[in-house]
Amino acid sequence: MNRTLRVLLTALAFASPTLGATDVAMADGKIRFAVPDAWVPIMQSQDRDSESQVFQVPGSTQADATLARVSITLQPVPNLNGFQQFAGTMRSRASGLKDYAPRKASSPTENAYTAKEGPVKQDYYERYFYTGGYAIQLRCVRPADDAKFAAAFDKGCAEVASRIPS
Repeated sequence: MNRTLRVLLTALAFASPTLGATDVAMADGKIRFAVPDAWVPIMQSQDRDSESQVFQVPGSTQADATLARVSITLQPVPNLNGFQQFAGTMRSRASGLKDYAPRKASSPTENAYTAKEGPVKQDYYERYFYTGGYAIQLRCVRPADDAKFAAAFDKGCAEVASRIPS
């Protein structure tokens, strides 16, 4: 293969938005998005009312004390009111966590807060989506005091949020 073609193919591969990403399908394939390959699937649940997938995000220096993770939960809803109920229920659950303290969210479809999980203070970021008859919650949880890890974790969480259909 000549050098120019090899350089072009390499450039195209790195330009691909799904390079290094694992495709995730939920709701019988109706909801699709990608997560970074480094994220480890640790739980999947489904019943008639909801479906969830949880991924461990490795790299935190505090991994022994807590688990940095991202969860995606969806529930079929009949309309926008159903979506608002879903989001309200999830936000209410969050406010019941130990040492819950709200942080500034940047939009009405976000919820940001800190809470304790065992002895570790955690940063939580939630984003809510309504698409195709489904209410979706993206929930990103990481240790609050791991600044080096925070930037990479937050970038991965934002990338997944941008890939969830809305």
